[in-house]
Amino acid sequence: MIHIKDGDKILFLGDSITDKNFNRKFAYKIHGANIYALQAAKQLKKKHKKLTFFYKGIASNRTYHLYDRLTKDCIELKPDVIVMLIGVNDAWEHYVPEQYPPLVRPMEPHMREIYRRLKAELPAAELLVLLPFLIDAVPEKAPFHKTLDEYRTVLADMAEENGAQIIDLQAVFYEKQKCIESVKLAVDGVHPTNLGHRIISEEILKVLD
Repeated sequence: MIHIKDGDKILFLGDSITDKNFNRKFAYKIHGANIYALQAAKQLKKKHKKLTFFYKGIASNRTYHLYDRLTKDCIELKPDVIVMLIGVNDAWEHYVPEQYPPLVRPMEPHMREIYRRLKAELPAAELLVLLPFLIDAVPEKAPFHKTLDEYRTVLADMAEENGAQIIDLQAVFYEKQKCIESVKLAVDGVHPTNLGHRIISEEILKVLD
């Protein structure tokens, strides 16, 4: 559990799933403009005064992009709580290498350096790591699960080693798909709909007390 206090600064950090502008721009086809970070912030504002929220998601980011912008988009903001969702693009790049240049900046060393800097420069900050996921709305993408699971395992192990709280969103969506049609959670399997984002937000709010 991460305890939120009045006056805290909360940072949402990640890729297109956390990118407000991306999701608004493509809302006509992914139906997910109301991203999880906005939904979680709205609920937290009802309970706490003077919270500050930062939304630093950038579409197509891999972990090395996050590493490159960590000073500006994280360290200098001095957040009290960091919610981080990253890694699906690293896995996708590995899954379809013919679409990308040779992979010269792998995930693990960049994540290790991100954790090192967070510990050294923001020692009091609480970290919540959301593991990447694939929703089974597009049958052709099903084989991607194998590659993504390998990356999720590495991300989970590293988060645990560094004392972060973890939410396994893949497990969450596997359970939700038992009673909700997959396409209602993410039309393309990757970018959640407003409903998919609401489910992520609800899981976050179970951890952010």
